[in-house]
Amino acid sequence: MRLQLDHWAPLSRPAQADGPAAPAVAQALTSLFASPESQAFHVAIRLAYALKSGHAGELASALKTCIDLDRPLGDPPRSAQGSLALRDAIDQVRADDALTLAPMPGTLITTRMQRAAALPGFDRHVASPHLSMEALAEASLAVYLPTHGFAALHLITGTLAIRELLEAAASRGVPVDQDQVLRSVWRAWLAAYVSMQRPAPAWDRVHAGEASEADWTRALPALSETLNDHRIKLADAAREEWRHRGWPGYALCLQPAGAAA
Repeated sequence: MRLQLDHWAPLSRPAQADGPAAPAVAQALTSLFASPESQAFHVAIRLAYALKSGHAGELASALKTCIDLDRPLGDPPRSAQGSLALRDAIDQVRADDALTLAPMPGTLITTRMQRAAALPGFDRHVASPHLSMEALAEASLAVYLPTHGFAALHLITGTLAIRELLEAAASRGVPVDQDQVLRSVWRAWLAAYVSMQRPAPAWDRVHAGEASEADWTRALPALSETLNDHRIKLADAAREEWRHRGWPGYALCLQPAGAAA
């Protein structure tokens, strides 16, 4: 704990008392559901952790990030549920040459997502699948496992955050159009996926093998010593999603690789 505190304390920024007042939780949730891609999913991730922790200072800081959210992908999409299974929709995305995006090394995830969303036919693919949090979570893990990429990592942590924020909204009686939220999340997911050159998902690795709490217990010493916050965040998100869904592939996220090394 001292190692972590000494490293992160100088980088921490408490919420400022001056400036605009932080929005209420209900208002922040409504804004985030309309633009889950804000800061490449980081606003949603931070608010989800703050609500879960119950730490007043962190919640105040997280709510401040929800003031005047950027909408890098524009206004929320408006469409009914599509008919394609998500796996089939991803196959169509991979086969569509119009969605070829050249590598953009050294650019931010958000910039690459914007370029991806501007490609011809992107909106048609946004509208095509029938969506659920289960399907989005499966696709996120299936894309991360063969790539270990930075953007792919945020698909796992981001979809977990949205699930927890939807649960927070339900517990607070905040009205939510869940189909609309899922469409916005899928659009953000798709933009990130296209930006990483549409890798082949490893569907089989999501469900193969076994996992238990012992996998995370064994990983705790190494996680406590690393200063790679993305490795810690991914391990925590994978544990929470494994507890919720039981897919053994989440234990593979404990392996230090790529962005989580």
